[in-house]
Amino acid sequence: MSTIFLLSLAQAGSLVVQLLAVVLVILTRDRPKPLLWAFWLSAMVVSVGSSCIALFVFRSNGTILGNTTRTVSPSVYIAVGLIALAVALFAATKRGRDLIGRELEKKQQDTSTPDRQGSITARASAKAEDVKAKAEAALKRGSVWVAIGAGVVLGAPTPYSLLAVGHMVRDDYRLPTQLLLILGFSLITYLVVELPIIIYAVRPDATTARVEAFSTWLGTHKIQAAAAAAAAVGVLLIVKGLTAL
Repeated sequence: MSTIFLLSLAQAGSLVVQLLAVVLVILTRDRPKPLLWAFWLSAMVVSVGSSCIALFVFRSNGTILGNTTRTVSPSVYIAVGLIALAVALFAATKRGRDLIGRELEKKQQDTSTPDRQGSITARASAKAEDVKAKAEAALKRGSVWVAIGAGVVLGAPTPYSLLAVGHMVRDDYRLPTQLLLILGFSLITYLVVELPIIIYAVRPDATTARVEAFSTWLGTHKIQAAAAAAAAVGVLLIVKGLTAL
């Protein structure tokens, strides 16, 4: 069960930037409460629904992500754990952070630089930015339907959610327990949306400032946060592999 919990944290970390961006736009509206609820509910419905579909497929077919066995070799857990731990240790060093930071900046510059040849990648990137700008403009006008659409997109299944469902099947949890784990997994994933909803109900004036402060902190410490998550996952996988030997 600890693996499922860590996978939920990993998924939450992978979506936190996109989720915060939507929340910040919503909080600038005159009536953000219904937009926040629409965004969160749609994301939860899609996330829980898709995970339940994956669960029933795995249970009925007896396969997990194309694998006909319900067990994974301990050496696989140890190897993946060591890789995750090595990545975390590298990112924890000043040199590692500098190298990763430079690569991220280079990637951002490459995607922001227009392609004079008009490549498919450049056109797709421009189209994506145009769609994003239109979505943000619609959210700023207070469109509930756009908030629901954003929730549907950010509620789509990810490798983390599929792996979590796979672990639920491998560990032979009873169906009610599996359904509760899926619900808990999704609740943890969208914690950065749930907290502003709760805070807004208590202190609406301070919510925007707090979310902006957290977003700023995350922007300056995203490498360290990712390294901490990778280290936690790595240690857990190594322990799981060693205990299974």
